Amino acid sequence: MIIETKVYSCRKCQSEDLVKNGTNASGSSQYHCKACSAYGVLERKERATEEKKVFSDYLERVSSRHSERATAPCG
Repeated sequence: MIIETKVYSCRKCQSEDLVKNGTNASGSSQYHCKACSAYGVLERKERATEEKKVFSDYLERVSSRHSERATAPCG
């Protein structure tokens, strides 16, 4: 059996002295750095890019006319 472990470090001071500190509103684990007293999330959620949005429209079989209306400038 192969076991991989990740070693996380603080984004501000690169210290590995982190402790878990609950969760934020979106459910991601919060961590506290003992070295520099910084709080934060270790792995941020990836935001959807425009390419991913268009690709998801394609996967959902949205009509090309709908895609044109959705991406066309107003006015």
